[in-house]
Amino acid sequence: MAPEPGLTLDGAGRSVASMTRTSATDREGPWFKRLIDVRSPWLWLAYLPLFGATWIGRPPNALELAVSALGVLTFLALYVYASRLRGRALIGPTILVLLLAFAMIPFRGNWTVLAIYATAIAAELRPAREGWRLVFAVTAASVAVALLTGMAWYFVIMFGVFEIMVAIGKISGMNLGEKHADLLLAQEEVRRLSREAERERIARDLHDLLGRTLTLIALKADLAVKLSARDPAAAEREMKDIAEAARGGLSDVRAAVAGMNDAGLARELEASRSALRAAQIGCEIVGEDLAERAANGAVLAMALREAVTNVIRHAGATRCTIVLSEEDGGVSVTVIDDGQGGRFREGAGLAGMRARLAAAGGRLSIHVDGSGTRIAAAIPATAQ
Repeated sequence: MAPEPGLTLDGAGRSVASMTRTSATDREGPWFKRLIDVRSPWLWLAYLPLFGATWIGRPPNALELAVSALGVLTFLALYVYASRLRGRALIGPTILVLLLAFAMIPFRGNWTVLAIYATAIAAELRPAREGWRLVFAVTAASVAVALLTGMAWYFVIMFGVFEIMVAIGKISGMNLGEKHADLLLAQEEVRRLSREAERERIARDLHDLLGRTLTLIALKADLAVKLSARDPAAAEREMKDIAEAARGGLSDVRAAVAGMNDAGLARELEASRSALRAAQIGCEIVGEDLAERAANGAVLAMALREAVTNVIRHAGATRCTIVLSEEDGGVSVTVIDDGQGGRFREGAGLAGMRARLAAAGGRLSIHVDGSGTRIAAAIPATAQ
């Protein structure tokens, strides 16, 4: 039947909009494509001219023609009305069309055509099990009347089989439409989840990128203020470093938003060394030569950035050691500080780091005690 707007629920409370309506996408396109769609009510009207097949060789008289024409017009009105209905509301038009078919018997029109249309309308009833009950009831009534009117038994069998075939075709077409609509809904859900995942990725990247960059800029700006009076040249160098850090941060943000952040681990090690030095925290890097061989270096670099940012902003440390080591064929990065580990609290940055590593098949481990904090990020080669 033709689609209509709105939403209905089946007995279990599930949405059956996709089960009873042609989707908006299906309604788009050239009119002739909509016309020949098996789910369109208008395609099925191609069978209606067979109503006059019984008049071949014996034309109807004026009364038979007039009553038959009125009957066909009444059927069309019921058919159009039924095309706008859903659910149990279809039972009424089905019965009326069937009774109209029986009423046409004395006027020699091919009443079985209207009975078959009654079957087609019955097949629209959802859920399908109720539709089949109505189809079998219509078929049984039609076959019984056909036998009572003296129709040959083989014609009665063909008539009944044809009604069932029409119902199968109609219900199969509706099932196909439901699956198509469900697929469209699933695709839309995938697109929505993809957009949400992309927003979360950008949020994590911006947090990690801007946190360290802005911390570095703030530290160097404070240092430049202190140096401006007694050592203008040193203050100028710090201001140049601030400008360079700002440009680097802007470049990283653009890359993150575009999804093309390919910062290497070696580059991030150098940036971390510079940031720790600016924060007056001693820095030692062990295994730096492994940085160039690290696969998934961008993920490890982002983890290192977040860990070093936490050291600068929260640890209150005087010394930080960054250790690169081989693990499971891959490279792990461990950041160890001598700060106030007992006060450690995992925030959004570390949660984002954990999610990013998990997505790459890696893991994050955190150990806190009175002597400081140890954060280790690892991505085994088998996960890359």
